[in-house]
Amino acid sequence: MYMNDSDIALLFVDDEQDTLDSLSRFLRKEPYTKYFATSGKQALELLETCNIAILLTDLRMPEMSGMELISHVKTSHPGIVRIILSGIHDIDQIIESINTGEVFRFIPKPIEPHGFKKIITDTIDYYRLKNEREILFNQLAKKNQDLSKANEALRIISAELRQSETRFRSMNDAALDPIFLLNDQGFIVYVNIAAETLFGITEEAFHSKNFLDIILPQAEACSLYDGCDSPANNLESLKDGHVRRIDGIKKDGSSIPLEVTTGALTFDGLHHTVIIARDISSRIEEEESRERYENMQQELETQIEQKLLQSAIPSSLDGASMSQFTVSSGHLNGDFTEFILYDNKHADIFIGDVMGHGILSALVGAGLKSLFLKTVAQKKHQADELPELQGIATQLHEQCILELLDIGIYATLLFIRLDLEKREFSLIDCGHTPTIHFHADEGVCTLLKGDNLPVGMIEKQEYHTICFPIKENDLIVMYSDGITECLLPDNTMFGTERLRDFIVQHQKLNPDALIEKISDYVFESTGRHTFDDDATCIVIRIGSPKTIVE
Repeated sequence: MYMNDSDIALLFVDDEQDTLDSLSRFLRKEPYTKYFATSGKQALELLETCNIAILLTDLRMPEMSGMELISHVKTSHPGIVRIILSGIHDIDQIIESINTGEVFRFIPKPIEPHGFKKIITDTIDYYRLKNEREILFNQLAKKNQDLSKANEALRIISAELRQSETRFRSMNDAALDPIFLLNDQGFIVYVNIAAETLFGITEEAFHSKNFLDIILPQAEACSLYDGCDSPANNLESLKDGHVRRIDGIKKDGSSIPLEVTTGALTFDGLHHTVIIARDISSRIEEEESRERYENMQQELETQIEQKLLQSAIPSSLDGASMSQFTVSSGHLNGDFTEFILYDNKHADIFIGDVMGHGILSALVGAGLKSLFLKTVAQKKHQADELPELQGIATQLHEQCILELLDIGIYATLLFIRLDLEKREFSLIDCGHTPTIHFHADEGVCTLLKGDNLPVGMIEKQEYHTICFPIKENDLIVMYSDGITECLLPDNTMFGTERLRDFIVQHQKLNPDALIEKISDYVFESTGRHTFDDDATCIVIRIGSPKTIVE
């Protein structure tokens, strides 16, 4: 049933009455119904009396926060589409709520009028489509239920028809699968036409053969016809027959892969074994073809990851050493890295993780890498000096944001500038996992986190570089959420804190040894040899090779 805009009601929740009054005036000509509440409690009361389709709420409110209201609504009214209105300071909470499915969209404050109306229109379209899909699913479930009843009635009729069949030989001759009737010694006393056709042997020639003569030797072959020792009175015994895999021998000596089902019956007053054989040559060929295709696809994905998404670390830095590992999940999941070595004292590290998986994520990751390199080249050519990290991030955002918004995909990014001449590093974090900085002189780690959203979530962002001093034997560790979000046997996540503590415990190792230790520790903790998501980790040790602690 199609829903008009006038049938749809929106509830706006904000503890500032001025904001609600502005929204009321701004949306007064829109056809949908609008309700306003100044608190979470008032919003819950309205939800009990009004048929609300879409909830738009501020995060920061007294008594009941926006996230508490959203949790209540998700439980009591799961069909309502939920949207957050908030400022950029709530970024961590917003990203978490989007990733866990708590909310549908995020609208940053201050509100941009044209974009705000478009988001509401898109949300209404989504709500209408979701409702129509649920109606179709209910109709489909009803039809499936009716079909199941019809199939059950058909099964009963078919069983009655099989029981009324009086001529055993005519029934078997009509079967598409080969059927063999064996005596208590295993000799073939009857075959149908399908058996003659498949094996290339006439019925008369079959009568001189034991069933073991037409199959390749196998351990279970002798049990194929032992059913005649405890016969049933009809073919009902075949319903519970055990399916075995054997190989038959054709007249020309070639083999045929078969699946056989055995049963017992009384025929002409004697106990016999019935064997129904099915040629599975086509199925095996299809399985082998599918396996070859899957292997080719996996090899192609591996090549894409190695040649398009991952890059080799620089080896000629003066005053630092670096190592990395990347473990693929077996599918394209969007992790990528890039390194730029300006000289032996300055380098950029670019690491990212594209939402989702598959070819689209891989292409977006490769495109962002290419755009990063292009941006650096342009800025370095224009200024003939080391480009500013802030300028690189800003230009990259401007060149890709419209396309990312159009295809509905985003990526977490981390820009790192290593300046060994000034003994400092700087970063711009766009929703990526926290960078771990181990301070060798204090023996402690700090988690470094920026305040930018992932690229592709909102059109306008301002990027700011954060700088940190580095000292001899300090460690800088970057990683993707494929490590921290992998599940342990107790169904909890590996977590950033566990990784941080492990780095402190093994902080004297060189980067190659530490990378290997981290990889082994994650696999040992999870009890697995693969990840559900791509896992990337980069370790940088500050200091020349002579001073690095082994």
